[in-house]
Amino acid sequence: MSEEHTADTGAKSRYEEIRALKPLRQGTFLGEEGEKFYVAKSEEEVYELSPLAYYIWLLCDGEHTVEDVANTISSEVNMPLEDIVEPLVEVLESLHGAQLVVY
Repeated sequence: MSEEHTADTGAKSRYEEIRALKPLRQGTFLGEEGEKFYVAKSEEEVYELSPLAYYIWLLCDGEHTVEDVANTISSEVNMPLEDIVEPLVEVLESLHGAQLVVY
């Protein structure tokens, strides 16, 4: 099995685990500089987010599920849901690891 296929399968299974959860963004948006977006967790902890990570962070309002977020992105960028799942899961995992998103 290829490494890419394994990663894709892992993302899909992780998506199935978290799709009903309602992610809630944490931190405060500080501003942007070019294509970099800055979010502070505290005065000492500031994170630089990519445009995609910032967009997903904004969608994490605590009201909508991960599946809702995936569907929103899919319709807004006009891409099939299956193409959204892996990058969405990767970004959510990173944001969750930095405590910028909680479930």
